[in-house]
Amino acid sequence: MKIAVLISLSFISSFLFAQEEEKIYNSIQLDTLTIFAANEFDIKTFIQRIKDDTTFYQAFKNLRYYPHKALGDLWVYNKREKEKATEKISVTQYLDESYMWQDRKTISSSGKLRTKKGKYRFTTAEVYYDIFFPSDTIPVSTEITDVKEESVEKSKKSKYIHDLKLMMFNPGEDISGVPIVGKKMSIFDNDMIEFYDYKVSIINFNGIECYQFSCIAKPEHKEHKTVIKHLTTVFNKENMAVLNRQYLMRYKSILFQFDVKINVKNEMKNGIITPLSISYNGYWDIPFKTQEKIAFTITNSGYTLKD
Repeated sequence: MKIAVLISLSFISSFLFAQEEEKIYNSIQLDTLTIFAANEFDIKTFIQRIKDDTTFYQAFKNLRYYPHKALGDLWVYNKREKEKATEKISVTQYLDESYMWQDRKTISSSGKLRTKKGKYRFTTAEVYYDIFFPSDTIPVSTEITDVKEESVEKSKKSKYIHDLKLMMFNPGEDISGVPIVGKKMSIFDNDMIEFYDYKVSIINFNGIECYQFSCIAKPEHKEHKTVIKHLTTVFNKENMAVLNRQYLMRYKSILFQFDVKINVKNEMKNGIITPLSISYNGYWDIPFKTQEKIAFTITNSGYTLKD
């Protein structure tokens, strides 16, 4: 009798789980071109490919690995949207076996970006330089690891960088380390599906036929119900590599608020994916921290690609 009950419960649980799983698939809108190509398009497989994608993270790993040139522009704004500090740099990146270093030159600079001791006055600026323009020689690799399982130092900055990487490279997943909003990042979770419109289109991106997946928060729901307001990802139709990803993340509460836009464009050459441009525009208001409104753009070129 007990075995029969357990089997019955297991069956019911599996059935209900399957029904819940179908919610996301039934919520996807397909444009005319995608429907026309239905014989080569499996929506379940497509969503799973989005969840399992590593090409976007691979592009970031390749950015830190392969020699190239870069131009970086950083702007810090005050509450009235006026420039408070700026810095434009030119970078040449080198690689010796598994170590990378950069030659960084300042083209122009204004305002007080750093203290007299050379420390950055703004957390976002510090993270910007740590991630994209490190001052030290660092070990690098193109090997993909699970961002969620990476070891993190106990410092607040290390945790901040780790959570930022999760937000960038694992879109749609619960970020348990971020209080209040972490679970609301799970755009594929059954509890979040009702708040979004999902759409898949076939588009031409820089002369390449691509799938475009969009996830847009429904305006009729209250702002605090969602964190990701807009997420668009463009996949090369031939190999499903991410060629473009755009985010709009926004949240406001009594405790804190933020409004962040990110746009990354990648290119695939010789089977190697690399970022061509990265843009960021973000506002953060966190307790015990100075409000920050900072934007930056990075343009990369001249990659030396070797297998």
